[in-house]
Amino acid sequence: MSTKVKWTISILLFGIAISCLALPRLIGSVIGDVISDQIFEQISSSTNGQIVIFDPQIEAGWFRSIIRVSVEISDGRQLIEPYYLSLQGNINHGPILPAHSSLSLGLASVDLVVDTDKLQSKFADIVMDTLTASFLVRFDQSISLDLKIPAIDVHNIDNTLAVVIDGLDVQLEIQEDLSALAYINADRVSIYNNQSDLELTLVQPSLNATTDTFGQTSAASGVSATIPLVDASDPLSFNVSNLNFEWRSEPSSIGPGLTDISQDIQVSNIESELPLESISWESEIEGIKQELITSYNKMLLGMQSSSGVDPISKISELTRLGNETGLLLLQNEVRLNNILEVDLYKGVHKLELNVFWKGLPKAQGIDDFKLENGLNAMDVEVDLRLNQESVSFSPFAELAELYTSQGYLLSSGKDLIFQAKLKEGNASINNEDFPLQQILQ
Repeated sequence: MSTKVKWTISILLFGIAISCLALPRLIGSVIGDVISDQIFEQISSSTNGQIVIFDPQIEAGWFRSIIRVSVEISDGRQLIEPYYLSLQGNINHGPILPAHSSLSLGLASVDLVVDTDKLQSKFADIVMDTLTASFLVRFDQSISLDLKIPAIDVHNIDNTLAVVIDGLDVQLEIQEDLSALAYINADRVSIYNNQSDLELTLVQPSLNATTDTFGQTSAASGVSATIPLVDASDPLSFNVSNLNFEWRSEPSSIGPGLTDISQDIQVSNIESELPLESISWESEIEGIKQELITSYNKMLLGMQSSSGVDPISKISELTRLGNETGLLLLQNEVRLNNILEVDLYKGVHKLELNVFWKGLPKAQGIDDFKLENGLNAMDVEVDLRLNQESVSFSPFAELAELYTSQGYLLSSGKDLIFQAKLKEGNASINNEDFPLQQILQ
């Protein structure tokens, strides 16, 4: 190796070493200035003073800074008295960051311990164990969060209902392109009703959520939840195993600016005094306009808002938002598909319901809606199949025989079948015309 190459490598290694030594100090100085001058002030101003950070202490080191902060949360409409938090932890300066089992690269990482006071609101008292949180900010500005709370106790104001959450773990990943993943799980969630002595226990519940663009309602997103076991004590004794829920929202293939929403609920096994053993429900709504979703979210936000506006003005605003959402729903063309299967009375029964709402685009208000126009704008298909043998052993056996004799239920030998259609205002049951218009007149 020539002397020139050796010098070049040496200078390069020396530069890297100097950078690794100098960067932590630079990153620490920037982080300290940003936290002191911007973040604390923004938190207070953006919450109208309801969250105040006082007595902040930041001890800046070369590779690590120590932070201690006290937080006061006040809201006279909801909290009986201010809620206090005490945060302390370490801010590790990049580019080389310590991790739990190894080293990682990034701008900074934060390990916090949060001591919480008892939260007393007008509705419930909340007591939490010490909270630990870890943040990691990478070079591409993606963020990771891991939050753990050993136990949370919630008691309503009358002390008639209590909720205990053990082993709560929350993980959040936000990537550079704002796509995000969240994982929430707990060892156990117990709900107690002291009036009825009912105890409901959820064992190892978990929830996963994803979105293509964090904070954007029109972006593709999904939520899935799993509960391996749900157990309820007397007087409402039952046991549910393998409960799964999936929800999905994504841009529609029908056209631009439209959204499809689907959900799937599966309950594999139910043990109770009821003759119900399992449930499967799949549903889908296709072609929802973004304006309808935005209006609906505004209405929900208005209902949940605790702002101190005049009650009459609030009711007036909610009425306006309700009318706006209702009108968009009338105008919006959507398709609704449902498949429901239940194992009931030792037999599987299936219902398929498909609705095509063509919309009333010329409607100027919800008062313009007329039943006749609604029937003409809606196509409906219903296909119900009941396990004939299980129905014969159920309390509905005589009723099924009556409907069979009247032609509303058709027997295939295995199933009792009911089929109904509505198209352009004309109805039929089991391929026989049904005088729906005459009945409604």
